[in-house]
Parts: sequence; C-alpha cells; structure tokens
Amino acid sequence: MTLRSWGEATVDLLVATVGLFVVVFPALSVAVAFATGEPLGSGPAGAVALVVAVGGSYPFVAGDWSYGRLGRFVAGLLVTTATGSLLGLALLSRVDLALPDPVLARATVLAVAYPVATAVAFSDRLRFDREPPTIPEE
Repeated sequence: MTLRSWGEATVDLLVATVGLFVVVFPALSVAVAFATGEPLGSGPAGAVALVVAVGGSYPFVAGDWSYGRLGRFVAGLLVTTATGSLLGLALLSRVDLALPDPVLARATVLAVAYPVATAVAFSDRLRFDREPPTIPEE
C-alpha cells in the first residue's frame, strides 16, 4: 500500500464517520433523553453515536455504499430539521400556547425529517414518470 492509498482511506473513514455521526446523533440523543429524563445532548448519546459512526463507516471505505447517497441523506436531514424547527417556532409565535418540552419538539421534527431525508437520498430510485407495463396481445 502506498502513502496515497492510506491517505485516501483515512479521508474516506473521516468523511463517512462525520456523515454517520450527523445521521445517528439526533435520534440517539432524543432516545436517551426520553429514557433518562435528562436534557438533550447529555449522557452517553455522543459517545455511543461516535462508536456507531466509526463502526458503520466500513461499507463506505470499502466502496460498497455510496458517499453521494449519504451526502444527500445528511443534507436532506439538516435542511428538513432546520425548516421544521423554524416552522415550529413560527407556529408557536402565532398562537398562545406554552412552549412544548424540547425533547418532544425535537422528536416531532425528527419524525418528519428522517423519512424526508430517506426520500431525498433514494430519489434516484423513485420514478413517477414510468409508463405502466403493457401486456402483449396474443
């Protein structure tokens, strides 16, 4: 192995680890907060998400999984989370309601963000312009 191949593999590992951490940490932090009653981001969620991200980066480094799809998923997740959070704040500023529990608010936004991110990541496989199959006449 050359120094260049080691460098490329290291960059692949770091990119995949950061991408997977961004994907795993929000859901894991909400799950830990629900389970323990602690505020978001506290507890073992960060360390566990890092271990999962490093362990899960192998298929990206080996070339079996697509960085493009991971990038689209991360972008879809971040954009949807930001948009959902801003829309939630705008809605709460218009109505006279008490602020919801931050964990519940985050869980609600993530319940929408993960399916949207999945649709964005796999949008290359979704085709709505397909023609129905034709049955040959006998």
